[in-house]
Amino acid sequence: MDIICASICYRGYAEDEVAATLAYAPKIGYRLMEIHGPLIWSVDAALAFELDSMKASIEKSGMKCAGLYPPGWGGQDNADVDARAGAIARCVEIAEALGATHLTTSGAQRRTEPGALDRVIACVREVLQRIPSESQIRLTLEPHHGNVLEHPSDFQAVLDAIPDARVGVCIDTGHFHSSGVDTLAAIHQFASRLYAVHLKDHLGAVSVGIGRGELNLKQIIETLQAVGYPGNLTLELEVEDAENLPRYTEEAYFYLSGMLGARL
Repeated sequence: MDIICASICYRGYAEDEVAATLAYAPKIGYRLMEIHGPLIWSVDAALAFELDSMKASIEKSGMKCAGLYPPGWGGQDNADVDARAGAIARCVEIAEALGATHLTTSGAQRRTEPGALDRVIACVREVLQRIPSESQIRLTLEPHHGNVLEHPSDFQAVLDAIPDARVGVCIDTGHFHSSGVDTLAAIHQFASRLYAVHLKDHLGAVSVGIGRGELNLKQIIETLQAVGYPGNLTLELEVEDAENLPRYTEEAYFYLSGMLGARL
C-alpha cells in the first residue's frame, strides 16, 4: 500500500495544481500522483485534454499517474448523461495511456434532484458500453456530502444494478465523516469492490491537515488492511488555509508512511 498525492493537495496554492504536484510532491518522496482539477473534471476539459504533453511532464517528474478525476456520473437529463459518458470513456483512454489504474468521481447532481441516482446508473452503463470489454481501468464512485452518491445505500443500489467487476467504490473518509457514515462499516460492506480510498482528516465537516483532525486514520488503514484492500491511499487536502498546503502535504507523507510502516 502506497500513498498517492492528488493534485487537489495544491489547489488554491498554485494556479496549475497538476504542475505544482509534479514539481513539489516528488521532492517530498511521493512516487504516485492523481490528476484532479480543471484539466480533467468537465466534459469540455476531458475531451480537450493534451495527453502527449501531460505524459511527457509526468515522465519528466519521475512520478507515475495512478488515477484521474473525470466529470461526475449522471447528469441533468439524457443528453447530459450521454455527454458525460463520452467524456468519461475518453478518460479511460487517457488513463490507459498514462498507465493509471482507475477513475474516481462522484455524482453530477445533488441527492435532492429527482431521478439523479437512476441517471448515475445509466451513465455508468453507457461508459461500460463505450470502452473495450478487456479494459482493466477501474471505474469507482465516491461519496460527496449532499451528493446523489453519499450514503452506503446509494452505492449498493449502483452495484446491485451493475454487477460488472470493473465498477466499484471509493471510500472518501472526509465526506463520509461529514455525512455521518460509519466508514469502517462501509469498508467491510464494499470490501470486494473497493478500488480506491481518498484519505482526508476532518474537524466536523471541515477538512484539515492529516493528523490534525478527529478521524481515527490508523483504525481506518488497519481495517483496509484487514479486508485485503489491494489498492493505495490517495491523499486529498481541501483545507481552508491553502497557503499551508505544501507543509500539510509534506506532513501527511511522513505521518501516513509511519502508519504504513514504510522505511524512508
